[in-house]
Amino acid sequence: MRRFLHACVLLLSGAILAGCDDSTFVDDNLDCDRVRSFSLGSSANGSLDPSDCRLGDGSAVDYYRFRLSSSRDVYLSMTSNVIDPYVAVVDEFGNLVAEEDNGGAGFSEMSVFLPSGTYYIAASSFSAGDYGDYFLDTDSD
Repeated sequence: MRRFLHACVLLLSGAILAGCDDSTFVDDNLDCDRVRSFSLGSSANGSLDPSDCRLGDGSAVDYYRFRLSSSRDVYLSMTSNVIDPYVAVVDEFGNLVAEEDNGGAGFSEMSVFLPSGTYYIAASSFSAGDYGDYFLDTDSD
């Protein structure tokens, strides 16, 4: 929670998506022009690099937007051979719902119960200036 709250301030006015194409959204409330659409039960290969969106402490971040039509447990894991993963879930109003950055070197996972609604996964690194490939995996009950 140490640094993610800085990014949450950017979300406080709500999450209104505009500029949609098939899989990427522009979200002015996230101060990010690359919010990806995502389905739970999916996985994604990503890469943090200097041109990515930023959290309040300067860390690169990739956002993934998903919607739940009913309440459920959600499992997230993020692994990497080159960065110390930091993963968080934020609701559509900018509230930090859950975060996990203590999974150990190269690994971060969490399980969280979420009511129906729109959420964002923030895939980042624990330290600003860390860049590299990662793998994000999700599941839900």
